[in-house]
Amino acid sequence: MNILSYSILLALAGTVLQAQTQPTTLPTVTVTAQAPAYKADSATTATKMDIPLKDLPASVQVVPKELLKDRGVTRTEQIVENVSGIQAESSYGGNGATFFNIRGFTTSNGLRDGFRNYGYIAFRDVQAIERIEVLKGPSGALYGGVGSLGGYINTVSKRPLSNAIGEVGITAGSFGLLRPTLDWNQPLSDSLGFRLNSAYEHNDGFRDLSGYDSFSVAPAIRWDIDKDTSLVLLTEYGRLEREAFDFGVPNLPGYTQFPRKAYYGLPSDYGSNDTYAATLLFEHKFNEDWTLRLGAHYSYASQFSNQTFPDNYLYTSGDLLPFTNYLGSDNDSHDGAVQAELVGKFNTGSIKHNALIGAEYGYFNQGSGRTKMYSFNMSLSHPGRISDYTFSGISDGGRALANTAGLYVSDLIELTPQWKLLLGGREDWFFNETQTFDGNTAEKSEETHFSPRAGLVWQPLPTTSVYFSYGKTYVPVIGHSTSNAVFDAEKGAQFEVGIKQDLIKDRLSVNLAAYDLTRTGILTSDPTDPKNQIQTGEQRSRGIELDLAGEITTGWKIIASYAYTDAEVRSDTNWPVGDALSNVPKHSGSVWSTYQFQDGPLKGFGFGAGLYYVGEREANLPNTYKLSGYWRTDATLFYERNNWRAQLNILNVFDKHYYTGGDAGVFNYTVNPSLPFSVQATITYKF
Repeated sequence: MNILSYSILLALAGTVLQAQTQPTTLPTVTVTAQAPAYKADSATTATKMDIPLKDLPASVQVVPKELLKDRGVTRTEQIVENVSGIQAESSYGGNGATFFNIRGFTTSNGLRDGFRNYGYIAFRDVQAIERIEVLKGPSGALYGGVGSLGGYINTVSKRPLSNAIGEVGITAGSFGLLRPTLDWNQPLSDSLGFRLNSAYEHNDGFRDLSGYDSFSVAPAIRWDIDKDTSLVLLTEYGRLEREAFDFGVPNLPGYTQFPRKAYYGLPSDYGSNDTYAATLLFEHKFNEDWTLRLGAHYSYASQFSNQTFPDNYLYTSGDLLPFTNYLGSDNDSHDGAVQAELVGKFNTGSIKHNALIGAEYGYFNQGSGRTKMYSFNMSLSHPGRISDYTFSGISDGGRALANTAGLYVSDLIELTPQWKLLLGGREDWFFNETQTFDGNTAEKSEETHFSPRAGLVWQPLPTTSVYFSYGKTYVPVIGHSTSNAVFDAEKGAQFEVGIKQDLIKDRLSVNLAAYDLTRTGILTSDPTDPKNQIQTGEQRSRGIELDLAGEITTGWKIIASYAYTDAEVRSDTNWPVGDALSNVPKHSGSVWSTYQFQDGPLKGFGFGAGLYYVGEREANLPNTYKLSGYWRTDATLFYERNNWRAQLNILNVFDKHYYTGGDAGVFNYTVNPSLPFSVQATITYKF
């Protein structure tokens, strides 16, 4: 209640301050505005330059905050459900640091405002996110060893604006959901701006002991030093307190028979996460063509917990499954980077160039402390019934440190108005420092890799772009094996062809892509102990993806996707060749659409619905059983008048029961039951 009061007071303070800065009598002004559509014309993630999407030889999708708002999104695993070829995977015991599977390959890394965001234990609330930019395929030519070989999810933070605006809201719903939010932007002078985003959430959860409380606050400052120079500081703090440490139900052939609501752990389990992040961005324009950008980012995340793992690899048959309980588990991660980039335009004769030259240094430190371990057996049919609870040892934990340095160049070359060529490359130096694991030490290692990138765009019509691209990435593996051997970098290479078409000029566009992506040097779970990892084999993912977004008519918005993904083992010393990768459906797709009346007696009223499909997929490697496919339907009703908006969201309208799983390289020993039918109501006021 203190946090709730704090949020309300902030909102009231913003309203009062806004009122004090305005005259008491205002002239009547008539404003004609069009609601933002779901279509984006540009994104900086693909090139680090503001280039129209139609000119890029890459598959790039943008999820704007308007879509998140219409869908009633409150959790990170929901943010890219409308993008083709991406599946949210199990988080680390419900800690909000969601893993994503992109084009068949899993990742715990992403981007936050263009910097590496290590998502293993870092919590981030959606309230501070302006939009999500998704770049498909490996792009080490820009980001080096950040993210996944399958793609990059960049969460772009809200920044100070030039005008005074604000919005306060509150959401309440099923399973004890209560969520007040604040977005307050206030210019402090002609050159200084301030923005504050904050959210608190209480949720009891639909499963036993799955409740949590979270709080986030994200102040941001912008200083326009002069007309050509600016400085932006983005900061954020998030805290998540969980009632237990919920992994879901054990990933075993009989998973559908296990009680969906039951907690497979001990009453003493809990989880607590703190995340601090700060990003400093400096920009100076030398002239209309050349700009210098300097940036720095640092984040720190910690997690304290008691947690219980199912030891599936020890299971043979029957009702009893071995578990391990870790008491006082202590994890932390430090992630930092600095960047310097020069962006410019120039001509060589009739040929136009959009060039980028950059350098980056990154630092990463992650580790865990000593933890007591206890072993026991639990009944699968009656969770909570345990036997043979015995002390099994102490894990000394460990620490991994890594440094990276990179130099990169990129150039989008306009050969003619119809032909555009993208060339780029990055040289990276990876340094794994001395590391420890359970008292053992692995020596330092160094690697140097070059990641190239090339693409060609042909635009036979102003509304049509046909493209081809090739990219390669090396992802350094931070940490070492139980035998103290340091892992080599994973490698990925991709060919992609596609077409981008405006179906309705400036309103509705579609992107169709086909790709062939190969991954080698894979870090995967040890079949004799899934908590440890080994490096082996080659995997390949081939597929077709379709993404459509925009506005059909004024007020009628739509976003839709479809993906065919064929991901399999190509060679391996542990997994059978030809086995499908786990948690990768061959067919998946979604459609979300809303309509809002623009005039007449129903003006301001709107409604919408979404349909989500995930096909049958393998539950594990080697393939022995499957997770069933499912359809899910969501719906919304909303009404806007003056500064008020009332909204009702219904999730899982038909109460479909399904399960989502993890990847064999991360947490594949559990699956998560679906959120049941639930309702949430939101009221917002703009000031």
